[in-house]
Amino acid sequence: MGMIGPIGFTAPWLLLGLLALPLLWLLLRAVPPAPIRRRFPGVALLLGLKDAEVEAARTPWWLLLLRLLALAAAIIGFAGPVLNPQQAQTGTGPLLIVTDASWASARNWPRQITRMERALNAAEQSGRRVALISLSDPPAQAAEFTDAQSLLQSLPGLAPEPWQPAA
Repeated sequence: MGMIGPIGFTAPWLLLGLLALPLLWLLLRAVPPAPIRRRFPGVALLLGLKDAEVEAARTPWWLLLLRLLALAAAIIGFAGPVLNPQQAQTGTGPLLIVTDASWASARNWPRQITRMERALNAAEQSGRRVALISLSDPPAQAAEFTDAQSLLQSLPGLAPEPWQPAA
């Protein structure tokens, strides 16, 4: 994913289309060729008439600029901009998940469980050992690392506790 500052693009090669905008500016400014004049007998009836609306010989600069800005916005939109894209964080060692399972985290608990499931699935695919520590009920000894599948099966039984986490 190509990045420009905090913005990433899913298809950064489409931004090369912005290089064609000066060429498009020249093409839009070009005046079409003059029409071929043919003599028509009925034109004699129209000779004395005046046209109330005068057409410009060229497109106004502000209209050209507006068209080019719209095209540039379309090109940037097709490139798929993403604000602050998440970089994949892969590791090779054991994974330790620490969660605050107190009453204060109950509001976002389903989101936390989903995030833990994603982390455990990624750890299982890469063959990493995992351990889970709940701050509301910390273990007395060091965390025990197991395989991710067994921790995934015990994850639905994890729920927020109604007391403060231990410091």
